Amino acid sequence: MNIKDRVTDLIRNPKTTLPTLPVVTHNIIVTARSAETSAKDLANFIINDQAISARVLKIANSSYYGMSQKIDSISRAIVVIGFKEILSLALGMGVLSALSSKEQGGLLDVAELWKHSIAVGFAMKKVAKKTGRASDESTVLVGLLHDVGKIIFSIYFPDEYGEVLKRATTDETPLHKLERKILGLDHAEMGYRLIERWNFPADIAEPLHHHHNPSECPDGHMALVVNVANLIAHKSGIGECCGNGTYSDHTVLSRLRLHHDSVVALAKELESERAEIEGFLEALS
Repeated sequence: MNIKDRVTDLIRNPKTTLPTLPVVTHNIIVTARSAETSAKDLANFIINDQAISARVLKIANSSYYGMSQKIDSISRAIVVIGFKEILSLALGMGVLSALSSKEQGGLLDVAELWKHSIAVGFAMKKVAKKTGRASDESTVLVGLLHDVGKIIFSIYFPDEYGEVLKRATTDETPLHKLERKILGLDHAEMGYRLIERWNFPADIAEPLHHHHNPSECPDGHMALVVNVANLIAHKSGIGECCGNGTYSDHTVLSRLRLHHDSVVALAKELESERAEIEGFLEALS
């Protein structure tokens, strides 16, 4: 089979083995999707996993949330920070565990990719504030997930994806378009296929799926925010992500009522938070 057929077979053949989430993360997703789930149910799942519990509390007490008093329990974290926010942190830990344990080949620097991804989550919060909208509680998780398709390409097709990345360093064509041309689909589509298998909810899956074509997203606003946050993170220089990352459709900025000067200013602001972003990733890992 040629590379396009092999990529298609990976996502369509039910016998192919894509990375799986830890059991506790899978159970959290199932529990969270139930209409009868309470904050207490979620707290119990997290409390019963000491590693996740400790990391959630470490992040909850980080400067990212700016709490004036120490949060000393998961139940308290859910009350103060929010059910969906704590859920996102727990799921993010599961994703990192599932993908960081896999052997990757080729040219993709996964450690730098994760830094970039967390930076996108931070930037999403800034874009929401700049545009006068409340920050969605899933921003860090969406940021973390938006490029996971690159990791799947690197795991299963290291040589071919390495060639795509090499070409992206000298070609002005955006990376996602090179991926479509050479592999048959881009990292956004590949990542979407993965988290679809993981049963992530649509409000997380769809913005990830369409972060390079936000006009096609059912929840267009979130996809717009991811798109611009991705641009801001690239401009900040946090996480050396592969390919030409400085592209963004001008209509995206106009739809969010943002100017290029705002993007530059937010990128500088984000760059000043490099240590905080790296610390956040370390706690999440």
